[in-house]
Amino acid sequence: MKLSKVTAILGLLALFTAYSAVGVCAQKGEQKRRAENYRIGVGDLLEIEVYDEPDLTKEVRILTDGTLSFPLLGSIQAEGLTVGELEKQVTSLLAAKYLVNPQVTVFVKEFSNVFVFGEVKKPGSFPIYGKITVFEAITLAGGFTEVANPSKVKVIREQDGKEISFEVDVTRLTKRGDSSQDIELQPNDHVIVPRSFF
Repeated sequence: MKLSKVTAILGLLALFTAYSAVGVCAQKGEQKRRAENYRIGVGDLLEIEVYDEPDLTKEVRILTDGTLSFPLLGSIQAEGLTVGELEKQVTSLLAAKYLVNPQVTVFVKEFSNVFVFGEVKKPGSFPIYGKITVFEAITLAGGFTEVANPSKVKVIREQDGKEISFEVDVTRLTKRGDSSQDIELQPNDHVIVPRSFF
């Protein structure tokens, strides 16, 4: 009797462990699918795995110059590449000098963010999972407050070491359907919604 209880408990533990592993793999697979068209940005945290090479499986963060540092290869330009493009680049570089037929997998563990502040209902940082526009970022932040001035939204971006800013009139989109002002945001952009002065 005791043996059958122990066997049942061990069976349940094995089943739970297997189910948990499948869940983690499924979650990782879903995040990878979402990230396939995503362009890698400054601040992203990547996991680069080289099959059967544990010393080459690393977590790396994209530095402010758009590069990552990887064993044997040194500095690699990664900003602006898709996950697939980076996988091909690392595979090619490793195959050229170090490994025969390396199998490389890149996984985005932490995405870059955009920041929305000012007269929105839920200001804060929001991860980018692909393309996102000014209006979409404001929507993620809960939309405008009652005292917001949507015609004077400001986007601040660091580009080539310099801070640049754009003014976006969101009312052209919301009231006239004109999306020409609804620019695509880049990683680490700051969207600032000012207060309306009556």
